[in-house]
Amino acid sequence: MSYINEFLRMCLTFIIIMDPLGNIPAFCSVTGGLDDRMRLGILRKAILVAAFVLIVFGIFGRFLLSFFGITPGAFYISGGILFFTISYEMIQSKPRSRSTPASGTEPQDSMMLAVFPLAIPMIAGPGMITTVIFTMANGAFSFVRAAMLLAALAFCLATQYFVMKFGAMLVRRIGTTGMFVLEKIMGLILAALSIQLIYDGLVKLGILG
Repeated sequence: MSYINEFLRMCLTFIIIMDPLGNIPAFCSVTGGLDDRMRLGILRKAILVAAFVLIVFGIFGRFLLSFFGITPGAFYISGGILFFTISYEMIQSKPRSRSTPASGTEPQDSMMLAVFPLAIPMIAGPGMITTVIFTMANGAFSFVRAAMLLAALAFCLATQYFVMKFGAMLVRRIGTTGMFVLEKIMGLILAALSIQLIYDGLVKLGILG
């Protein structure tokens, strides 16, 4: 049961950070001038690139922290601050850096849109990379935890793919107001999670008992 709860917590956290609904307007804007076949091809490549980036950081994130001498407590606090910034932008409906439009991209280079800005920083942005590193660096390494991480990433990336694929239809179904309300709820949940991370970081550093 503890493994199931942890897996569900990973999935929920990843989905909130990845914010599939919030990525729909940016995806439609970036690929608006392309036909459906090209858009789906770009989307599939973006998902694969994002998966590769996140898996690499999941594998080597712990070694990066050790190499730079970053303690878990400090990483908890920095992650909490980053998550709070993202949640604040979600609640305030401010545009995020990961939603960078593709400016100056030639039609013949349209597949590069899959790498930037779709895969990086829209899907595998700083917040998502930090979350993956934090998840793997939290506690002793275990193959079960690594398998859960990969499964959670696969689930969330699949969710991202289908939400962005049927984005226009989804917007028509729930409307702008529905997307607005959902993003605010996810922002509040993420804000609470960020404060908890900062608290846990202070405990790990011995500042709080």
